[in-house]
Amino acid sequence: MKLSKLLEKKSGKIVTIDSNKTVSEAIKLLNKHNFGSLLVMNEDRKLEGIITERDILSKCSDDKKDNHKIKIAEVMTTKENLIIGTADDTLSYAMKVMINKRIRHLPIIDKEKVIGLLSIGDLLKEVLDQSESEVKLLREYITNPYGINI
Repeated sequence: MKLSKLLEKKSGKIVTIDSNKTVSEAIKLLNKHNFGSLLVMNEDRKLEGIITERDILSKCSDDKKDNHKIKIAEVMTTKENLIIGTADDTLSYAMKVMINKRIRHLPIIDKEKVIGLLSIGDLLKEVLDQSESEVKLLREYITNPYGINI
C-alpha cells in the first residue's frame, strides 16, 4: 500500500506551529491534540522541520531553562536533518525507515508540499488491519475451499 492511500484513510488535519513560537506553546498544542510531534512551517506554509516530544525532553529538561522563552527553532529537528516519506513510498518501506532510523513520526511530502504526517502507530494499525483481513479470508477458504454453500 502506498502512503498516499494510507493518508486518505486517516482523518484529521495537520497541526503545525511556527518556529518563532516557544516550546511552552508547542507543549500546549501537543497536549491539546494528544500528538507526539508538530510540523514546523513558515508563513509561506513551507516545511522548516519538526518538533517532537523527544526533542523537547532531550533539549529542554534542564531546570535552569525557561520553556516560555526557548524558541522552537532552537530545539526542533531542522529540514536538513529531517527524514521524510513521499506519497509513492510503500507502507513496508516507511516502516523499515522508521525502525532503522528510530523515529516515530514521518512527514509525507508530494511535489515539495506536505500532505500528511504519519506515526509509527498509524503504520502498525494498518499492518494489523491488513493481517486480520487476510487471516479471515484464509480461514474462510480453509473451511470452505470451493465456495459451495451447503
